[in-house]
Amino acid sequence: MLSNMKLHMKTVIMAVFVCILTHAGAYCDDGLIWNYKKDDFLNYLKNEDPKQIEERQQILDDEVKKALDINLLPVNLEDCAAIALQNSAAYKVSKSRRTEAKWIYANSMGFLIPEVYYRYQYQDVSGTVLVGGVLIDSIHYNPVYSGFVFEYPILADFRQYFLAASKKNLLKAMDHNVNYTKEDLLLRTAVAYYDLLESKLSIEVLIVNLRDRQEQLRLMKARFEIGIGTKFDVLRAEAESARAKQQVITALNDLRLRQAFLANTIGIDVTTTLYPTETGLTPRDLMDKKQDIDSLYNIALVTREDIKAKEKEVRSLNYLRKMNYADFAPQVYLSYEHARVGATQYGSLRPNYIYSLNAVVPLGKKMGYGTITQEKADAARLYTAELELAQLKADVKESILTSYYSSRSATEKIDASEKEVTSADESLRFSLVGFDVGTTTFIDVLNSQTTKTQARMALISSIVEYNKAQTRMLFDSGTLTTKSMLKDYDAPTHLHYKIDPCD
Repeated sequence: MLSNMKLHMKTVIMAVFVCILTHAGAYCDDGLIWNYKKDDFLNYLKNEDPKQIEERQQILDDEVKKALDINLLPVNLEDCAAIALQNSAAYKVSKSRRTEAKWIYANSMGFLIPEVYYRYQYQDVSGTVLVGGVLIDSIHYNPVYSGFVFEYPILADFRQYFLAASKKNLLKAMDHNVNYTKEDLLLRTAVAYYDLLESKLSIEVLIVNLRDRQEQLRLMKARFEIGIGTKFDVLRAEAESARAKQQVITALNDLRLRQAFLANTIGIDVTTTLYPTETGLTPRDLMDKKQDIDSLYNIALVTREDIKAKEKEVRSLNYLRKMNYADFAPQVYLSYEHARVGATQYGSLRPNYIYSLNAVVPLGKKMGYGTITQEKADAARLYTAELELAQLKADVKESILTSYYSSRSATEKIDASEKEVTSADESLRFSLVGFDVGTTTFIDVLNSQTTKTQARMALISSIVEYNKAQTRMLFDSGTLTTKSMLKDYDAPTHLHYKIDPCD
C-alpha cells in the first residue's frame, strides 16, 4: 500500500514538472529569458564575446526600433565630436565674434594712417560793397578751389593708442573664448553621448528583466492551474510583470529624449535618431591618477581658456580707464595742401601750396569734469571685472574638487557594484534552485530578480558616472581636447567622421 502511494506521488510530481516545462518554457530557453546559468554580465560589459554581443545587439536594436517605430543612426563618440565641431551654432557664433573683434581691432589702428583726400569747391559770390566807404559797387564772381589735402598726426589723439590696446586685448579674449566654447562643446557632447549610452544599456537590462517577469508569470499560472501554486503568487507575478513593462516604457522614452538632446547638442536635426555603436561599457581612465586637487587647479590657472579670456578683458578695461587721462594730452597734426585756386572771371586757376602745423592742448572734457567722472566709472567697472575673475577662479577650483571626488566616488561605486552584481546573480541562481526543490518561496525569487536588475543598472550608472567625471576633470583642468577625450577609444564607427585638425 505504501509503495503504491509513493509510486503515485512520483507520477504526480513528474506530471507537474512536465506541465511546468510545457507551459512555462522553463529556465533553459535562451530565446525567452536571460539564462542565469550562462549569464556573464560583467564580461559582456567589457565586450569579451563578439558573437554574443552581435546577437544580443541585434535583438536589442530590433526591440528599440519596434517599440519607438524609428530607424537608428549608429554613431560613436568620435563621430559626435566631429559633427559637433562642424555644425554647432554656438561654436560658429564664437568664431564669428572673433572675426568681428579682429576687424574692430584693425579699424582701431587706422588712426596711424594719414588722411589724404581731394577737395573741390565752387562758389557763386554776388552782392554790393562800399568802396572807400562812399561808392557803391556791385560784384559777381565765382571762386574755385581744387586740390589735395594731406594730414598726418605727429602727436595724435592719445586716446586712440589706449583704445587700440584695449581692442587688441579683446581680440585675444575672443581667441580664448573660441577655444573655451570648443572645450565646452566637447564636454557637453561627451556627457550627452554617455547619457544616451546609459539609456541603451539600461533598456537591454530592463527588457531582459521584463522577459524574466513574463516567464515567471507563465510559470506561476501553470503551477496554479495544476494546484501546486497560489493565487497570490499569480497576482504578485502579474504586478511584477506590469511594473517591469512600465520600466521598459519609461526607459524607451528616456532614450528618445536623450537622442534628441544629443542631436541638438551636436547641431543637427533633433529628430535624428542617434544610437551608440558601443555594445559594452568600461571605465575610461583619462586623467593621471597622481594628480590631486591643488595640482589640477595650478594647471587650470595656466590652461583654462575662460580664465585667460577674463584676464584679457580685465586688461582691456584697464586700458579704457587709462584712456581718460589722454584727454589732457596735446595733439599735434602736420598738414599739407596742394591746390589750384582762383575765380572763373579771371581765367585759369593759380597754384597754391599750404603747410600748416596744428597743435591743440585740451583741458579734458567739460573742463575736466567729464573726464574725471568717466575715469571713476571705468575704474569701478575694472574693479568689478577683477572681482569676477577672482570668483571665476574660485568656481573653477570648486568644479575641480567636485569632479575629482565624483571620479573617486564613482570608482568605489564601480567596485561595489561589480561585487553586488556577482552576489545578486548568485543569489538569484540559488533562489531559483531552491524554488525548484521547495526550499525558497516565489517571493524570494522575485526579490532576487529585483536585486539583480537593480545591481546591473547601478553598475552601468556607476561606470557612466566615472567616465563623465573623468571627462569633466579634463575640462575643469583646461586640458580637454579631442585627443585627450578619445584616449584609447576604439568603438566601431559607421559614419567615419574624423576630427578636423584645424579645430
